[in-house]
Amino acid sequence: MNYSKLIRAGLLLAIVAAGIWLLSTAVSPAVELASRESAVQAFAPGITGSLSDQELSADQVAYSVSSPIVVNMSDIPTGVYDPDNQLARWQRGDLDMMENEGIRNSAEMAAMRAASEKLEPSTVLQRQALSVVPQAATAGVAFDSLDYNDCCGGGGNVPPDPELAVGPNHIIAAVNVAFEIYNTNGNLLVGPITFASFMAGDSNCTGVFDPNANYDEKADRFVLGIDADGTHFCIAVSQTGDPTGAWNIYSFDTSPSRRDFFDYPHTGIGDDAIYMGANIFSGNRFGHARVWAFDKAAMYAGQSAAAVSVSLGSNDDTPQPLNLHGYAQGTWPSGGPHYILTEKGYNGADYTVYAWDDPFGANNFSTVGTVDLVAVTGVAAGMPVDTPQLGGQTIQANDFRPQDFEYRNGYAWTANTIACNPGGGTVNCVRWAKINPATATVVDAGVFGTNGEYRTFADLAVNHCDDMQVGYSKSSSSMYPAVFVTGRQSTDPAGTLQSEVQMKAGEITYTSFESSAPRRWGDYTEMTIAPNGTTFWYLGEYSKNTGTSNGRWGTYIGSYSYNCSGGPAPTPTPGPTATPVPTPAPTATPAPGGTMHVEALSGATSSSNGGKWNAIITVTIGDAGHGAVANATVTGVWSSGANGSGSCVTNASGQCDIVKNNINKNSSSATFTVTDVTHASNSYDSGANHINSITVTKP
Repeated sequence: MNYSKLIRAGLLLAIVAAGIWLLSTAVSPAVELASRESAVQAFAPGITGSLSDQELSADQVAYSVSSPIVVNMSDIPTGVYDPDNQLARWQRGDLDMMENEGIRNSAEMAAMRAASEKLEPSTVLQRQALSVVPQAATAGVAFDSLDYNDCCGGGGNVPPDPELAVGPNHIIAAVNVAFEIYNTNGNLLVGPITFASFMAGDSNCTGVFDPNANYDEKADRFVLGIDADGTHFCIAVSQTGDPTGAWNIYSFDTSPSRRDFFDYPHTGIGDDAIYMGANIFSGNRFGHARVWAFDKAAMYAGQSAAAVSVSLGSNDDTPQPLNLHGYAQGTWPSGGPHYILTEKGYNGADYTVYAWDDPFGANNFSTVGTVDLVAVTGVAAGMPVDTPQLGGQTIQANDFRPQDFEYRNGYAWTANTIACNPGGGTVNCVRWAKINPATATVVDAGVFGTNGEYRTFADLAVNHCDDMQVGYSKSSSSMYPAVFVTGRQSTDPAGTLQSEVQMKAGEITYTSFESSAPRRWGDYTEMTIAPNGTTFWYLGEYSKNTGTSNGRWGTYIGSYSYNCSGGPAPTPTPGPTATPVPTPAPTATPAPGGTMHVEALSGATSSSNGGKWNAIITVTIGDAGHGAVANATVTGVWSSGANGSGSCVTNASGQCDIVKNNINKNSSSATFTVTDVTHASNSYDSGANHINSITVTKP
């Protein structure tokens, strides 16, 4: 969420009056940009107040179209000064750093935090503290990333709100309001570049805040999104898998009437679209939550692209669209609905799953169900409280909104921050959940908290073996704010996490250029998984000695992995209706005479008799447009611990299994290599293979 408040001099008195009125009124979710949103609303005189039920119903579905501009990353200058950076606006008197950070107004938020301080000790957390197992993840590449001095070409911005996207060879780290591109060894390739410079060719992409970063594993594209003045959502998509090359930039109007202001956007990659969810405000009052679908096939092709949006009503907030992973492992869902998670009723317990099928066709939108994470975990959840740090001056912890919604092997995972009491008093804790989105049921969930330590802005990812890693900021009265990670393996006891490890220590007491504590720390951090399905990457925030008291924040990137090579068989995610309307594919199966290649190889293992073991390789064959190729015969050979050949014929999903049973117990691994693929119509283009061989290890 961008908390900046752009105040025009002529509107100052009206804004102050509106602010006094707002603080005296108990409302549902309240905009965090009250004065800035008031300035926007001033351009639509006569339109005030939240949407009525009748207006909301009439406004439930909306459409828009955007045409792209093309930019080459090599043409964008680095380190350009942004005259509208937050520090400059604050110094000019255009920016009020004091804000109502919560979904509700300041008086209600204060009451909720006071109630959090009275939480009863949790016996669940006390039992877990006695049975924590060591962290099993192995650390990999780690390096320092963007900090306060990198954001605005000599200006300043707080907080960073870090986001991360990882492809096979590149990493994009984004903060408010700049980004950098690295290779996977941590070497800087591009940046820092401000979003203002990157999107300068689109006049709608100004006043940007709240960055989003994603990688589309199926299409091999990077996606950067950002809120623009609360009236437009600007999306940039790379034209290839190389983010240092050319990009298509789009701006979609999120407030055609200019009576709405949208905040806290979050994107998720779907099979048929790029999805985004945000909170919508009208006249300084929360109106409703809304989700968008953007035509990613058109955007990747550089064509004019459509967007459709649907309102979720006024009792939901902070929609988090599902973000898909697992394409190279053959577990990417095809067709059916896309799922969205929202907070329900702003009580720290209830979260609702929605299903959206075929947004550009039949446009079927339905409620799957609501989960109660307090009931499931057995841990009472309060509003997160302000966080102490070494040296004094507390840090804002924000609230219990969902931070993510990550797909893996048929399930959706999410994390957030809650206040809990591990026995020694209220602290901020990490809560996570694994949800079956097709039924809105919780498969596993837990809370991680310890006495005297405060953990905030937790974000998670999951590998192909269903192991999870979660990162967060951690602080206490005896330590500076630092970056930590922990996780769990699929075989760990339900509801538990392993012991945490410090990724980057804090260096100094955190301060920023607002006038008093609690200091703004941010709204989210980012854990993601590489397209190989095994390597976790985390972009965390820590207190850094930046040479100024205006903004002592830095970000740090680290990678981790578990011993994961094969993983479980994919679990299909059925739609909410018996016969979902098929979504038109961006590229259809070519006519006879086309080409085909290996899209993905994934492996699994199991134990056999006498210490021997079995291996199963799932092969996915795609055509030139990445569509499934049925009735293709795949042949290959075993090596490195196994021998012989194997073959299979693909089904309608383009997949088939090759099994090797009773591998010698002395063989610790086995490799399968595809040697040929034959088909009645399509020819085999081995040069287009995404992968040629795969190695699995003994269970």
